[in-house]
Amino acid sequence: MTDRSEVAQRGPADGLRGRVTRYYGFREERHGPVRRREGPGTDVVIVISFDQDWLIDGARHTSFVGGLRQTQVTTEHGGRSFGMQIDLPPPAAHAILGLPLDELANDVVRLEDVLDEPSLVERLACAGDWNARFDLLDRVLSRRMADARPPSKEIAWAWERLSASHGRIRVAQLARELGWSRRRLVAGFREEIGLTPKAAARVQRFEHTRAVAEMLVRPDWARIAVECGYYDQSHLINDFRVVTGQTPVTFFQDTATGTA
Repeated sequence: MTDRSEVAQRGPADGLRGRVTRYYGFREERHGPVRRREGPGTDVVIVISFDQDWLIDGARHTSFVGGLRQTQVTTEHGGRSFGMQIDLPPPAAHAILGLPLDELANDVVRLEDVLDEPSLVERLACAGDWNARFDLLDRVLSRRMADARPPSKEIAWAWERLSASHGRIRVAQLARELGWSRRRLVAGFREEIGLTPKAAARVQRFEHTRAVAEMLVRPDWARIAVECGYYDQSHLINDFRVVTGQTPVTFFQDTATGTA
């Protein structure tokens, strides 16, 4: 068998712009098992698998929803994967799924346990091509957003503010700008984002730092630490260890050799 990899992507319908980060289809065929380290990411992820199981940190899943998390996960499939992925900003995910996102935080949950859309997987699998599948997702997500309670404007604003700053804004400043107590802000984030503001900021900061470092041949970690909002290089290294279990140098060495 010849190795094969296919990814199809299309932007969401106009009414879903800003509510769906992206969705795409994937199909992969390899000679043997494929193992990757992924995340944590800044979106709630819905993975729809048409016929294969996945191992995620050793637990078996087919179609699932993954909430925001503070660490990477290891994913593995047996050599074949075929399905779709939907990435949702947490405020939109809270509206579409209709449940407190702290119930999904740092976890992976069966799709049918949190999304009441009978036969959605089968309908997507049987659609004629990727465009037909994207059209179906547009219709399903548009309807769910129209029927949902709108996200809290304050929490949505705070999440966007945190994202725009790449996790650099302090929780106390967020609360002050909203005119909320810190306790109220933390409770709102747990409900509609899934993580506390401090934990969410760490994830945002990590993902931005990774993106910056990936563009450099020889990253200057002391300089990157300052630019990305860490107190110092030790703070950056400690955060990388929390998220990946590795130092930045080891993490990017493994990524370069395909073992991360």
